[in-house]
Amino acid sequence: MRSFAPKFALGCTLTLLAIPLYAQSFTTAPCNGDEGNTHNNSFFGNKEKVCELRRTTLPLVNGQITVSGKNGGIEVIGEDRQDIALEARVVAQESSTEQAKSLLKEIKILTDGSIRAEGPSSGSFFGLFGSSWYVNFRLHVPRHLAAQLHSENGGIDISNIDGEIFANTTNGGLTLRDLSGKVHATTVNGGLEVVLKGTQWHGEGLFAKSTNGGVTVNAPDHYSAHLIASTVNGGISVAFPVTTQGSIRNHIDTQIGQGGPTIQVETTNGGVSIGHD
Repeated sequence: MRSFAPKFALGCTLTLLAIPLYAQSFTTAPCNGDEGNTHNNSFFGNKEKVCELRRTTLPLVNGQITVSGKNGGIEVIGEDRQDIALEARVVAQESSTEQAKSLLKEIKILTDGSIRAEGPSSGSFFGLFGSSWYVNFRLHVPRHLAAQLHSENGGIDISNIDGEIFANTTNGGLTLRDLSGKVHATTVNGGLEVVLKGTQWHGEGLFAKSTNGGVTVNAPDHYSAHLIASTVNGGISVAFPVTTQGSIRNHIDTQIGQGGPTIQVETTNGGVSIGHD
């Protein structure tokens, strides 16, 4: 059976381009929970952290979104809606509260062409000897859309979406829940979790890969799929009945249930677990 990955990656690269979203005004409020204002003591000195929650609503243009995060995560949740509800948790850290608040004002959330954050450069050695900031994005979006998501030093969590999705992150985990359509997702230095729903994948299929991280896939008992799973340095365990020849320690290409669209997961350094909900 042919591998699903190469053709899939090319298709996503060509079709998911910059999207002409328009600048919006934001409502602001203090953050709640762990990202709220705190005082941090460390080997590198005292740091004050402040957090601001910024919200706005955006139109969905041409059924597509692009989100780019640096030093922060991205969460995308599909819902029965026509627009995009954007939440940005903006966190700034400095040697004093007043300096952190001043830094917070310099961090801008932009929505022209893509959703992203821009601000001043952090201090030396990842901000440990100076100022630092990051932004976590959460988007409530229409269930049917195309999305391009990119993050550095932050995870990506996508749920309840039917569409063409390209997602990649470095130094962060990937979580894919209840998706359908055509999905290509990769992470470097992070784990991969896939939660499948229903009886089979609806759409072209899923390709998901981790480098330096384990892979966990959970599906209902009677799920059907064409399953491809592989690892270089690790083992593979499959809780579903499968028919295969030889050892499946590092690679398996088989049918689960009645077969169906391809679910392909890979890792370089880590194990792969295919289990039940």
